[in-house]
Amino acid sequence: MDKPVENLTIEEAEVELQRLRREILYHDDLYYNKATPILFDTEYDKLRQRLNAIEKKFKNLITDDSPSHKIGATVIESNLDKINHKVPMLSLDNAFSIEDMEHFTNKVVKFLNFHGELEFCAEQKIDGLSASIVYNDGKISYAATRGDGYIGENITNNIKTIKNIPKTIDLIGEIEIRGEVYMPKSFFNELNEKRKITGESTFSNPRNAAAGSLRQLDHRITELRNLKFFAYYIRSEKLQLLTQGDVLEILKNLGFAVTSYKLCKNMNEIMNYYTVLSVDRHSLDYEIDGAVFKVNSLAFQGRLGFIGRNPRHSIAFKFPAEKTETVINDIVISVGRTGKITPIAILEPVNISGALISRVTLHNFGEIERKGGISVGDTVTILRSGEVIPKIVSITKKSGLPPFPTPLLCPSCGATLVKHAGLVDLFCPNRYECPSQIVRYIYYFVSKSCFNIAGLGIKQIEELYTDGRIKNVVDIFKLESIHALPSLTLKPGWGSTSVQNLYDAINKAKNITLTKFIVSLGIPGIGDVISQALAVKFETFEKLMSATKKNLLEIDGLGELAAHNVEMFFKNKINSDFIKHLLKYVTIKDFEKPKSMNKSNIFYKKTLVFTGKLSKMSRAEAKSLAISCGAVVGSLISNKTDFVIAGENAGSKLKKANELNVEILSEEDFLANAEASQNS
Repeated sequence: MDKPVENLTIEEAEVELQRLRREILYHDDLYYNKATPILFDTEYDKLRQRLNAIEKKFKNLITDDSPSHKIGATVIESNLDKINHKVPMLSLDNAFSIEDMEHFTNKVVKFLNFHGELEFCAEQKIDGLSASIVYNDGKISYAATRGDGYIGENITNNIKTIKNIPKTIDLIGEIEIRGEVYMPKSFFNELNEKRKITGESTFSNPRNAAAGSLRQLDHRITELRNLKFFAYYIRSEKLQLLTQGDVLEILKNLGFAVTSYKLCKNMNEIMNYYTVLSVDRHSLDYEIDGAVFKVNSLAFQGRLGFIGRNPRHSIAFKFPAEKTETVINDIVISVGRTGKITPIAILEPVNISGALISRVTLHNFGEIERKGGISVGDTVTILRSGEVIPKIVSITKKSGLPPFPTPLLCPSCGATLVKHAGLVDLFCPNRYECPSQIVRYIYYFVSKSCFNIAGLGIKQIEELYTDGRIKNVVDIFKLESIHALPSLTLKPGWGSTSVQNLYDAINKAKNITLTKFIVSLGIPGIGDVISQALAVKFETFEKLMSATKKNLLEIDGLGELAAHNVEMFFKNKINSDFIKHLLKYVTIKDFEKPKSMNKSNIFYKKTLVFTGKLSKMSRAEAKSLAISCGAVVGSLISNKTDFVIAGENAGSKLKKANELNVEILSEEDFLANAEASQNS
């Protein structure tokens, strides 16, 4: 428990400030630069509040490099160019209670010496990444992240891939637009599911996913991440605007998306907006972590100015993270496809933020120690905020059992676990013989991103592996011809129809594109985008297998580590033997460069949304076909949707399309138009 600030001696305060400054700067770097925060907002804000309280009491201890004077984080050295903001991008002070809000409004009224009801503009606080976009004579000139508030990173090419940001605006001169880049929650969930299947690390929340996506060196990766933008600020010498409400309206007229807003004239209206928003936020397809209240008059905003790193005229009223207590019933160890060892706490199920939580990752064994030695039977506090992955924040009651021990051996194969230099995680090195790694790789191999073999879920794969029917992925293609074991149709849950469907899916999968085949190999760090780049570069699998590191580094966006992984993968005899066996059953289609796009086709530069089950091809293949026609594929239906492609059992999206009078095409209509485009 921290000692109360009022009881600190000056010596204690100096030591405490040094600690707080180190911690805050460390967490700022994780949040702003690396997009991998390990603290919830409430935990981080407590650090800042304590720092501010100590500095307020001991003003002679304030230093020029204190985080209380800084905005964001110092911009790290990266391959992105740096851009100076002409006007600093300030960050907002936070409120956490009605008392905080009353304190804020009273200070504003007192500063302005205002009599009467002061009007505030209430907006949703988007949990995204702040960005500045500068237009010159109507065209995007450059864009930058907030960075430290004074210097940001150049993200111009990436910003241009965001579909709801206007590429041109009807204003002359230099115009700056600021707002928040975010990732829709629906797409975030799809992205994480896909990354789980491909063995990539998942993002902890939509904000981190958006930040990581926006700071990519390769704008093609950003384009695939379905980012969106809400604008809230405009700087222009040409416009004569009076209020923040005027700002939002002109932004809408220029074609920018803005959040819903409301004008509030007293504390009752402020609290009503905040309370309603805290309930409604769960129905939004984007993450918000509070409400922002700004003095509506821009003239008053100018008079109020700022103090330290915060403007006096605005404040963010944050939602509290939701906590609850539960009991750890068990701790199990998961072995991933790459051999990573992860301890997982099995909980007495508990409902938080509308989600039933029954298990939570403990990340690694260092985390178990940092939490005070977590044991089976402990009562723990679970915290979840919005779409953030739930975490154990503290032990509230010990069970009396010893802390869960760090294992020495892999629970799946018994191999001695290893820790790689610079990493905190343990790994099983027995990649080719560890049952858990084999099963996880088989599951990855049959996923939609790879061979797309329907009918083989993780449970079916575990069952077939235990039976000895499938010991590796090559055995999948031998499954139908196995006669030494009883017919698969005799096993519980395997009817003749489901078995035949599985065999048909396997036979169909024997012909695969070069891109998907590369993805299926599971080369560390090589996902969809890089696999596509490799296919484009080498065109045939034979050329790729013989590629040198020098050849590989010629690909834009492929780094040293990825190039090394590809080269070493094909030099490994176990891998080359595996590929040799696999190619006895599989035919790889060489990469064919697309014909020049027919810009007169009906899908060119149109937004398409797919709904329902497609019978002729997979959803992924249909999306790829649409993109090859120059279309934009969306996940949600709005007034900007041009076509909805409806398959079987289309549900709520079809209903919404009808309500919005969006043109609906059958799968057959879509294919006919798409094929006509490809052939013309």
